[in-house]
Amino acid sequence: MHYAHDHLLDLAKAEFDARDNLADIFVTIAEIAPDRAQDLVSFYIRKKLVKLDRSMRRYNVKHGAYLDRDFIEHYAAYGAF
Repeated sequence: MHYAHDHLLDLAKAEFDARDNLADIFVTIAEIAPDRAQDLVSFYIRKKLVKLDRSMRRYNVKHGAYLDRDFIEHYAAYGAF
């Protein structure tokens, strides 16, 4: 039982790490505020623009254009609600 508990905690932590890493990428690329970057991560997940890679603890975008500065800035300003 102890192993299962640790494994579930690790799975949950992997998702939070992946969210934080993607938000950091948005901040770096588009220089948006960290709180807007977290909103944008939720938007990308909700719209299925990214896929979680638990083993690497990151989200992979489904198309390279989703990491374009203009795309990120637009959705950070208008679409990530």
